[in-house]
Amino acid sequence: MKILEELRPSAFDDIAGQKHLLGRDSVFRKMALDGGFDSVILVGPPGTGKTTIAEIIGKVLCMPFFSLHASTAGSADLKQIMESASHAGKTVLVFVDEIHRFNRTQQVLLLNMIDSGLAKLIGASTENPHHNLIHPLRSRSFVFRLERLEKTDLSELYGRVKQYFKNRYKAEDVLCDDAVFDRLVKASDGDARRFLSVLELSAVNGTFKNDVLHLGIDKALEHTTDSRYGLDEHYDMLSAMIKSIRGTDPDAALVWGFRLLECGMEAEGIFRRLLISASEDIGNAYPDALVFAQNAYAAFQAVGRPEGDIILAQVITYLASCPKSNRSYSSMWAVKHYLEDNTPSVPYPLRTEGEGYKYPFDYGGFVTQEYSGVNEVFYDPSTAGFETKIAERLKKLWGEKKAYGKSSGKKGCPCKKESDCSCSDK
Repeated sequence: MKILEELRPSAFDDIAGQKHLLGRDSVFRKMALDGGFDSVILVGPPGTGKTTIAEIIGKVLCMPFFSLHASTAGSADLKQIMESASHAGKTVLVFVDEIHRFNRTQQVLLLNMIDSGLAKLIGASTENPHHNLIHPLRSRSFVFRLERLEKTDLSELYGRVKQYFKNRYKAEDVLCDDAVFDRLVKASDGDARRFLSVLELSAVNGTFKNDVLHLGIDKALEHTTDSRYGLDEHYDMLSAMIKSIRGTDPDAALVWGFRLLECGMEAEGIFRRLLISASEDIGNAYPDALVFAQNAYAAFQAVGRPEGDIILAQVITYLASCPKSNRSYSSMWAVKHYLEDNTPSVPYPLRTEGEGYKYPFDYGGFVTQEYSGVNEVFYDPSTAGFETKIAERLKKLWGEKKAYGKSSGKKGCPCKKESDCSCSDK
C-alpha cells in the first residue's frame, strides 16, 4: 500500500516504538551506527520495525545492501552475494528476513560470509533463535528483541498519518471517533503494518464533510480479521492435532498439522509440540518415539520446506499410530504435587558419608532397600506397548513392597483433578 512506503522511516528517530533499542544512549543504537557488529538478530512480532531498522543501518553505514527472504532465497543467492562482495572488495550488509527458515547448509554459508569478512549480517525472526539457528551462528550474533507497539506508539504514528492524509486528500482535518480508534488499536495488536493498512483502507472508505475527512475505520475493520483470533485458532488447531495423536487417529492429526501450516504457523513450532507429545502421550509405551521425533526434527531442519513437509507427515502419522501411555508424564505431576507439601530427607545409607548402602551389582543387579523414605508410587507403568514389560519387571522385583498395577494413572493431572483434563494441550 502507498501509505506504507510514504511513511516508511528514514532514521531511527522516525520509528514508532522500540525506544529501549533506539534511544540515543542505547547500546543497540550506538553499535548499529558505529558498525560494531558482525551479526545481529532482531527478534519480534510482525510489524514492529525489523526490516526498517536493517535498511536504516545500511544507509547510515553506506554499505551495499542485500535483502533476502528466507522462504524464497536459497544457497545460490548467498553464493552470488559472496562472489559480488569478493569481486568488489567491499564488505556488504546482508539482511535475511525470517532467518529461522534457513536450513543448516544455508546458515553455514552465512557463517562463512561473516567469518571471511565479506558480509555483516542482520537477521529478522519472529521465533526464538535458540531453537532455529545453529550454535556457531548464534554465538557470533547479538540478539535484540523488539516489542509490540503500545497504544502511545500507535497514537504517535497516527499523528503522522493524519498529516499525510491532509496533504494527500487536501483536507482541513482528519477525524475519527475515540472509541473507534481504540478498536483499531486493539485489532492491530501492536503491528504497525496492520495499523497503517487499515488506516489506508479507512481513508478510501471515509467521507468528506466541510473539507474534513472522517475516516471509515469501522468499515475497514469489517474486511480484516483480529490477529489475536488467528493466534487462538492456532492454539485450537494445535490442541486438535495433539488430541488426534493421543486418540490414535493419524488422518485427523494430518488434517490439523497441515492446516496449521496453511494458516502460517512455522513448522518448527509444530515439531516442538510433537516432541512434547512423544514424551507426554506415548512415553514409555514406545520410548523410540521421542528419538524418532527428535531425528525427524533434525532432518527437517537440514532439508527445509517444501521437501521437509514429507518428514513432518511421517512423524505425525508415526506418533499417532504408536501405543500410548501418559504414565511417565503423570508421574512428573504426581511427584511435584507431593513435594509441594513434603520435604523428604535422603536415607542415611544413600548419603555420601552414610553407611549400609547395598550395591545392587553385588546382589545380581537388584536388591531391596530404602531409596527415598517415601511410601508413594508416582510412576505406575501401564499395560500399553513396551511399558507392559516395564510393569512386569518392576512388579517382579518389588513384589508386595510397592503397589504397582493399582493406580488409575490420573493422579498426575496438573490441575489436580481425578478425571482427565487437557491442561497441557496448549
